[in-house]
Amino acid sequence: MAGFFGFFDYTKPGKGVEKEEFKPNFSTFFRIFFGRFWKLLQLNMLYFICSIPLFAAMLLYLPIDTMGSEEGIIPMYKTMVFFLLYFAVVGIAPIATGFTYVLRNFTSDRHSWVFSDFFEQIRKNYKQAFGVLLIDILAVLVIPVAYNFYTQIISSGSETAQAMSGLAFFARTLIVMIGGMYFIMHFYIYQIMVTFDMKLLQILKNSFIFSLAQLPRNIGVLALITAVAGLTFGMSTFIGILLSFLISASIIGYIVNFIVQPVITKHMIKDGADGIEEENTEQE
Repeated sequence: MAGFFGFFDYTKPGKGVEKEEFKPNFSTFFRIFFGRFWKLLQLNMLYFICSIPLFAAMLLYLPIDTMGSEEGIIPMYKTMVFFLLYFAVVGIAPIATGFTYVLRNFTSDRHSWVFSDFFEQIRKNYKQAFGVLLIDILAVLVIPVAYNFYTQIISSGSETAQAMSGLAFFARTLIVMIGGMYFIMHFYIYQIMVTFDMKLLQILKNSFIFSLAQLPRNIGVLALITAVAGLTFGMSTFIGILLSFLISASIIGYIVNFIVQPVITKHMIKDGADGIEEENTEQE
């Protein structure tokens, strides 16, 4: 007879400890960040090493003609800040899925193996991610060319160009808005991709909807991560590159995932929007 008439019986299951409800607030943000800091360092360096081809491509956009001169300091600073933001938010799509999956688990206070989960998610999501990569490459090739084209028209002194300057200014503004919106869509693209079993068009559609519907939140996120990128290169280019290798990309990705994850959870998991299937790639 276990125990004494049922009392003092430590073999029967009890109620257990109730799991505390996850609350995405400032306290949780810093508790998780400092608790997973060394893991974030590992993730950042792994992501950086795997993204070396991206850095090789970025060299084509460096303002080399002004390097080493005083007037080249500001263009170089802006370029490096933009590179860090692009690396941390857009990146190379298949690699970014592994980066985002680990960050998503960290920001929801769940366990994740940095190395195994990183490469496992690349393997699982490479088809849709490759489609996003093609669109990203097209955007990188087309948007700067279109922007420079309309800028040249605006700054040109010819009579024909002056007559078209108003239209060119409108077109350039539209190009900037499209580029900015597509960048913001990446706050959601990879997290939706690693969480749900969806086709690429559905992923892009939902990301676009969230980009518009949550515009004030997204602008706030953009301001925060721009500040992080700005501070990273605030002292020198060398220190900025070192910080980018060690932690800056993970901080930016951590901020993005922590802030947008409650939106995705509310509208796509709890509300079951569009009949979307729940997480298909969860690895607990």
